[in-house]
Amino acid sequence: MALPTGDGAGFEARVARLLGQPSTRDLESALAALPAAAADSGPALALRGEVLRRNGDAAGAARLLAAAIARSADLLPAYHALALARLRSGDRAGARAAWVALLERDAGDAIARYQIALTFHDERDTASAASWYEAQVARRPGDAKAWHNLGLLRLAGGDAPGAVAALRASVAANADSTAAWTALGRALKRAGDVSGAIDAWSRAHALEPSAVEPLERGAAALGERAALPAAIALLRQAIALDSRRASLRFALAAHLSSLGEHADALAQLRAGVELAPGDAAGASALLFELQYDESLATRDAIADEHRRWAERHADAVPAVARPVAREGGAAPRRLRVGYLSPRFGMGPLATLFLPVLERHDRSRHELFLYSAHGQDGAVNARMRAAADAWRDLPGDDDAAAAAIAGDRLDLLVDLAGHAPGNRLTAIARRPAPVQATWLDYLDTTGMDAVDYCVSDAILAPASDAPSFRERLVLLPCRFAYRALEPAAPAPCPRRANGHVTFGSFNRHAKSSAGALAAWRAILGRVPGARLALRASAYRDPGTVDQIRDRWAARGMPVDRIDFLPWLPWREALAAYSDIDVALDPFPFNGGVTTCDALAHGVPVVALAGERPIARQGASLLAAAGHPEWVAASIDAYVETAVALATSADLDRVRGDLLAAFPRSALCDVERFTRTLERAFDAMVAAGPLSRAARATLPPMEIV
Repeated sequence: MALPTGDGAGFEARVARLLGQPSTRDLESALAALPAAAADSGPALALRGEVLRRNGDAAGAARLLAAAIARSADLLPAYHALALARLRSGDRAGARAAWVALLERDAGDAIARYQIALTFHDERDTASAASWYEAQVARRPGDAKAWHNLGLLRLAGGDAPGAVAALRASVAANADSTAAWTALGRALKRAGDVSGAIDAWSRAHALEPSAVEPLERGAAALGERAALPAAIALLRQAIALDSRRASLRFALAAHLSSLGEHADALAQLRAGVELAPGDAAGASALLFELQYDESLATRDAIADEHRRWAERHADAVPAVARPVAREGGAAPRRLRVGYLSPRFGMGPLATLFLPVLERHDRSRHELFLYSAHGQDGAVNARMRAAADAWRDLPGDDDAAAAAIAGDRLDLLVDLAGHAPGNRLTAIARRPAPVQATWLDYLDTTGMDAVDYCVSDAILAPASDAPSFRERLVLLPCRFAYRALEPAAPAPCPRRANGHVTFGSFNRHAKSSAGALAAWRAILGRVPGARLALRASAYRDPGTVDQIRDRWAARGMPVDRIDFLPWLPWREALAAYSDIDVALDPFPFNGGVTTCDALAHGVPVVALAGERPIARQGASLLAAAGHPEWVAASIDAYVETAVALATSADLDRVRGDLLAAFPRSALCDVERFTRTLERAFDAMVAAGPLSRAARATLPPMEIV
């Protein structure tokens, strides 16, 4: 059938309609029917160009369509076709020029501004893309896609409120978009509206029940609010939909661990590691979770797990190129020491590391801090001020190792071990000639690239040396503690309350079955006594209800247990005045919480276990001058707690502790720092160690 050419305007209008048709066959039929006289007309060239574009010849299409527009400037669909052809050829600037030319002729075009925005978006020119998206929604406020993309740009640029506004407009324009509701949840979460975010992700999941992302994000938000049972339920739903996604297993394990369900957490971690054998962080999470496990009978079992991690993720990694070592010069040069941690801020490092950092002899030591995670705040500012250099490490391990190597350290000290956020896979590239681990993880890293582990003879006696891949460096005590603020004297609370209050301000995850059985026995021996537990997990009523129900089923007197939420640090420290006697959990002992209790005159009862994490309480109490509060058995743990709580001298014990603790070896930061510096000197002098040398050398004792 011939395409009537008629008058020029009518012919152009008919071709314009054809250019918008989805059927390429219709265009080809119309093109074949054109009379020879019209073959070089603008509309005919446009038809030929569009057919070429649809058949994959973008360059040929662009030439014909440009010629068509030159002959028929009012053939508006040809501008879209030309822009798309240029875009297919990789010429984004040319595509934008075609759409801009179209807008000059038709300012109300429905999609040109959106398409221009997309090209800038693809080029990551976010400012230009946002400007064109804004122009599009100003003209067409119901364009859900433009609002959506504008919201994503604002979110990526840190404008959470602006992102929320744009994404709310997107879902208002199209309430059936799973992607828009999911993105709105992200924006609301970033803006601080966690409840709104959870609602948005719930809406996304309702629209698309097979979508995993809304469930995963909703679970993460619920976990941050300590709504652990609800988070776990969502993750189980997600795993039912996608059982091969390792990240879901790792997230579920983290929430199960926080709830104290360690056997289930370990099972999920092992499943995650099997699904993602190259995920070093997930495998480290498994090693950290093992520290809670009450079932491992020997140290060898845990040591073997650490060595397997290193064999898979660390030992075969090639070393980074290091610059030539610095010359000594005429005057003795300062020892260049680097510390690496993801936690240079509030938390354990505020009281166990900052005091040491500020006491270092800066005339002999040049100090570098390598941050594996963004930090700010007053404690972080003090750490930065106490160091010679601060480095924010890049996420890529090769780049991080190169950055450290460029500083030509004498010694790199890892402060995280396998704790969350660690950068052991960067350390595996050996960016420093001598490397050690200390502080936030009490066990071995399992790695050839870490030469030394700083500990003490209680945490890691010489008999434990075979369990460490590193050579042990034993100090009189592994820690030095300084409270953020001095504690004020407080009367013994049992006098005001009329009953004894035991307490534990540790993570709920540390409340093991063995510890619960001991605490139940203690409460049974002291009539009217209560147990005050304070942890972040107790913020959520649903979480507390589930814990109460599970503990009641185990015979715990939950009517005598107070589940108290965690508090800002000053209030949390003040809350120790409500505790008569603190109970250290096991096998995963408290660390800073034990020190905080002692600093406030609260005696702490601990059980000495079979592995380093289970002897942390014993180490701290020995350094504090109270080894008599360390029990060798669970029965002795119960007896010690009962004896302290019922002693007529408890007021005196607390007063003496409050006065003596700041003068104890545990709080002698000056002496500890000098000892640690001697250890650093000895490690650098001994140099890096082969695996064979470590197996034969005894622990290095520093006094």
